[in-house]
Amino acid sequence: MSALIPAAELGAWRRVRQYAVPATMIRAATAARLAGDWRGACAAANIDVGRDDFGLFADDLRHFAPDLLRWHLPRRPSRGDTTLTPRQLVVLARSGSSALYVALPRLGFGSQRLRLLVAGEAAAEADEEYHGVLDLTAQRHLWDVREAPELLRRTCGADTFEPLRESPVLALQDAGRTADAWVAAGIDLPPPPEADERSWRRRYLGLAFTELDVDPAVVLGAARRLAAEEGLDHVGVKVGWYHEVRLTGLDGPRPRGEWVELDYHREGTPGRLEPSTLRRPIDVHLVRLGVLPPHELHPLVFAAFFPSSPVPSPAADDLAPGPVRVRCNGAWHTVRMTGGRFEIPHSDEERQREHTLRALGGQLHGCFAAEHAWRDRAGRLPRHLDDQRRDLMLRAQHGDLTGVTALLDAGVDPHARDLHGRTLLHLLPGLMTAPGDLALPHRLLAAGLDVEARDARGRTPLHTAVHGGGSPELVRALLAAGARPDTQDHVGDSLRDSLHRHREDDLGFLAELLA
Repeated sequence: MSALIPAAELGAWRRVRQYAVPATMIRAATAARLAGDWRGACAAANIDVGRDDFGLFADDLRHFAPDLLRWHLPRRPSRGDTTLTPRQLVVLARSGSSALYVALPRLGFGSQRLRLLVAGEAAAEADEEYHGVLDLTAQRHLWDVREAPELLRRTCGADTFEPLRESPVLALQDAGRTADAWVAAGIDLPPPPEADERSWRRRYLGLAFTELDVDPAVVLGAARRLAAEEGLDHVGVKVGWYHEVRLTGLDGPRPRGEWVELDYHREGTPGRLEPSTLRRPIDVHLVRLGVLPPHELHPLVFAAFFPSSPVPSPAADDLAPGPVRVRCNGAWHTVRMTGGRFEIPHSDEERQREHTLRALGGQLHGCFAAEHAWRDRAGRLPRHLDDQRRDLMLRAQHGDLTGVTALLDAGVDPHARDLHGRTLLHLLPGLMTAPGDLALPHRLLAAGLDVEARDARGRTPLHTAVHGGGSPELVRALLAAGARPDTQDHVGDSLRDSLHRHREDDLGFLAELLA
């Protein structure tokens, strides 16, 4: 393991790499990009393109790999989530007072659809919908195919992945000897100031420095370039919120570092490097720690890691759900899903008897309990069935329409709920890659999914569609299926509230209905 990444996060990152940018998305986005269709590439990567004038950024968009950007966007796996960090604007390029942005989702656990837009910088970054701005204009290797091969050189100081397996600096950082790693990279830096009982900032500093996932030699190179360009005698490297390493002697063979406490409220200080712009890719750790096989990397990331090796094509998943053994009345029964329902070795009479007993207050057991738990998060589901449900719902969460459709075609019961109590109807806003394609909503409604089902927040699928960026076509389809527009969630937010806060003018028909 490594002190640079908590062991508890590795499993979450493994799921991120499995679900967040599916192979079908990569293949479709790549094909559209190579055909010169950047709008098609964005559509394949579940990025909605606004009505803005993109002419200023025509050259950037010709080389934009939206699936690669999605691969590298920030996430919070420390909570076990696989979803994107919400409410951020990502700046890709600038031209005069305008910028090319990608807007991240409003909710971390909501639809993972993104939005591409052009806007004036001042207006966009003052928008209260967004809580932060991530500037990738100097990190084009994260989204521009022309610079994608530079990924390792810019973040790890290496041209290929192999030297990183035996890197002495990385070995010191893995062991938590971060100050020694900086010394080994050619910087005379003492350990962080020791903490005492009253100095919680210093305790935080020790943790932030240990987890600072940057190559000190790369930081030193960036500091020297900044000092030369700006004529500076020192450059600061921010560590955590309240401290920086101040580097001096940058024009000599061995710079020195000292610890300086910062005024938290002073931002944008000249001569300071933001380590996030130099951070190692998480894939470096996933591969070297054996969490992720190299062939499961994004093809453009694989090419940067192993430039002399042929790039493997993203492999298609085997989505056929297998049978599962369930303990039932002292025996082991085989349960499988076919035709969208559970196939269990019990007669219709036995099924009717069990459900009658439950209606009278009794408990379901064995096969019947497993069938009920699939549709109700309150029940306990056998592990292999729980894996199948998680697979279905994570694919839906990340907009893998091809994968979800394949699972339903293979017979998976569509009446599952995820950890937030959502059904597949709740997740439709992120699954409808073509807004006018209502095949999946109609299929789910025909299968009997409840249009008034409530998730853990008390929201119906209609409420989620309005709040989570669902298309007007989806909203109309849910209304036509009988969805009530007068609902409120558990905190009292109504459909009218969501419409007012989160939509522009694309749901005028709903506003008239609610008037």
